[in-house]
Amino acid sequence: MTWPVLSFADETVQELVARSIEYHGGELYKSTRTTLELCSKSGCSALDVFRDYGLYEYCATAKVKAGAMVKAREQRVCASNDRATQWLDGAVVTTGALPGSSVALARDTSLRDWVMARVYFAFLPSRLDDPSVALEDLGSEDWEGRALRKVKITFEAGTSTDADDEFLYWFDPGTARLEQFAYSYERNDGGIRFRKLFNYRRKGGILFFDQENYGVNGPGLSVDLVSPEFFRDFMHHVSTVELKDILVVAVRLG
Repeated sequence: MTWPVLSFADETVQELVARSIEYHGGELYKSTRTTLELCSKSGCSALDVFRDYGLYEYCATAKVKAGAMVKAREQRVCASNDRATQWLDGAVVTTGALPGSSVALARDTSLRDWVMARVYFAFLPSRLDDPSVALEDLGSEDWEGRALRKVKITFEAGTSTDADDEFLYWFDPGTARLEQFAYSYERNDGGIRFRKLFNYRRKGGILFFDQENYGVNGPGLSVDLVSPEFFRDFMHHVSTVELKDILVVAVRLG
């Protein structure tokens, strides 16, 4: 499907996000199985992401430590429509179907959050049209001589543990390609992270990218502070996030 290039005045923020999702992968986000390695300063996570329209299973495997003096263990978590399962060093630790007790539900939520913290950013902008997402058009902002379309995203309360986090996304107004994003958070004493995207490449028809991760720490910081001047004056390089060994396979053939 070919999307026309529209002016700011003609294109709503919903149309922009839809066009961006189409440009990055469109229907391929809905019915594929993707495996990859997500690597940053803290190590690598192996992701196995299956989607078939309403059905899904997201799996992540990484080394985890419970404390400075504790030997790292390999944790694998798989979250599907109705179940979250955890393995440590190959042995099942937690498994259960929804719904369950309040304790089981809290554990299920924690496991799903651990997986999604790794999956979500690797597949942007595929989730930006979810019903729980509220879009706010902030117009055009100049970054290094480029006018980018700026969009603020918030989430419906209660839709996830981090639903209070706020995000900014900047898109190329011509192609609708996602160029950079930022988010604020309150956990771990709070802060802001800003990610500039680079090394774009298509694998199996989906556009993937690596990320230069910048940050500033502190409670009460709002993502609304992020501007070219704030980035230049206050943010420092935290890490580089790289996607490796990407393999995309269609779930439905023909």
